[in-house]
Amino acid sequence: MDREFPVRITVAADPANYELTRQWLQRHVGTGNYASKPHIMWSATRAHCVFFRDLHTAIMFTAGCPHIRLLAERYTGPRG
Repeated sequence: MDREFPVRITVAADPANYELTRQWLQRHVGTGNYASKPHIMWSATRAHCVFFRDLHTAIMFTAGCPHIRLLAERYTGPRG
């Protein structure tokens, strides 16, 4: 998936907005031009990773879906 869809955006898994986001992706990006899968963050936060073929489409997604919440998390490694 990394070669075909190299751009990844992680968004909060909000059931209320899932259908709206999916419809937007199908309408503006097309079914074969993105991929998504569930993801669990290091902090146990539920999320979805959405993968795109290029950066332009990913930026279009963030601009066209103001209802999504982007997530980022830094892994600090084991503490010792």
